[in-house]
Amino acid sequence: MTLRQSILALLLFALCSLLPVSAQENDEVGLWHEIGVEKAITKNWDVGLDMEYRSQDKARFSAGLGTSYKVCKNLRFGVNYNFLYTYRPDKYKDKNEGEVGSEYWETGYNHTPRHWYPRHRFSAEATGNIKLWNLIKVSLRERYQLTQSRARTVDKFKHRVINEKKYDFDDDWNEISWYEESVTDETEPKYYPAYTDQVLRSRIKIEYDKKRFPFSPFVSAEAHNSVNVGDHMLLQKVRAAIGSTYKFRKRNEVSLSYVITFDIYDIEDNVAVRQHDRKHAICLGYKYSF
Repeated sequence: MTLRQSILALLLFALCSLLPVSAQENDEVGLWHEIGVEKAITKNWDVGLDMEYRSQDKARFSAGLGTSYKVCKNLRFGVNYNFLYTYRPDKYKDKNEGEVGSEYWETGYNHTPRHWYPRHRFSAEATGNIKLWNLIKVSLRERYQLTQSRARTVDKFKHRVINEKKYDFDDDWNEISWYEESVTDETEPKYYPAYTDQVLRSRIKIEYDKKRFPFSPFVSAEAHNSVNVGDHMLLQKVRAAIGSTYKFRKRNEVSLSYVITFDIYDIEDNVAVRQHDRKHAICLGYKYSF
């Protein structure tokens, strides 16, 4: 087996190790679309504009502008700004109090309706890479990311069914009892405070990079570490991807990849909440360079 065949077999094995992940109750499947334009200002400096739409439970549209500069053969720095418009789906939360059959018990739910809200994201990154055997490119990217969200208020619907035990006496002064049921529906404002999220993202990527070969298969893994909580970093999620890019007509590039994200922790009201969710996505991309 040649070296090229060995490398392609390794990438195929990595794909097979990711795809058979069995679905769980908390799994989510989506489709990501990416499109971008990149302009070379000089040999080492370029600017780019990109847009993305993630079709999933928490859908997201984003538009970004960035620039990067290659300081030497194996090191590039970049800064980016992204406007994010995120969809928050309906959220139901059961609200029960007391045991059925007791003096008083209450059942019901809170419903926070779906809505869209904006965020602003700024990031700075450094990417280093090395070439092995003139075929394999290994890159490590460290990205600091700051996301700002403004305060917002959403009307929350509250439904309650209250059962309260009542007592009385009959004509013979014998005590009798019954349950009196009342239903209440009300709306109250749900306030989401403004927040600033800071994340350090570390990604390693291995890709087949043969000159004049249009396909570039790749695998990557990325850790998202929050630096907001406490005095240490908190691993929020791990994301792995496998796929390939295809270049044609010199300036055009399309990509197809499978992405799986393991949510480990989320930040709610400045408190770390344990997560057990996995998100699967098929990512389709196109980029034009000139």
